[in-house]
Amino acid sequence: MKTSFSKKIFIVDDDPFWTAMLTQILADLNYTDIVSFSSGADCINNLHQNPGLVFLDYQMGEMDGLQVLQKIKKYNAETAVIFCTDEKEVQVVVSAMKNGSCDYLVKSNSAENELASVVKKMVEALVFSEKVF
Repeated sequence: MKTSFSKKIFIVDDDPFWTAMLTQILADLNYTDIVSFSSGADCINNLHQNPGLVFLDYQMGEMDGLQVLQKIKKYNAETAVIFCTDEKEVQVVVSAMKNGSCDYLVKSNSAENELASVVKKMVEALVFSEKVF
């Protein structure tokens, strides 16, 4: 039985390489409703598209990922957010989790095949919770 995440996926990151890699991994997992934004403001302006999952970068230009995360959760507390960061400071990760992120990825530790495995597990967990609840 093929399971899939039935909602739109946002990728919010100003790094075109990371965005392309994550988009390709999701496409390889047969997810097609993927939209990417290079700024937090663009993401916030498109929340009306009701994403079910957001991959969110921490370090972006005009506003950081924590600020964007708070706005996403204020718009829809049910939106799953996976925080993506190069930051190794525990406080950033703790703040993300306290503000509603369901998980996080440390970019620099993620080889493509490793990242694909982690993303697959994260999305499968969301698919399972979507079916149960």
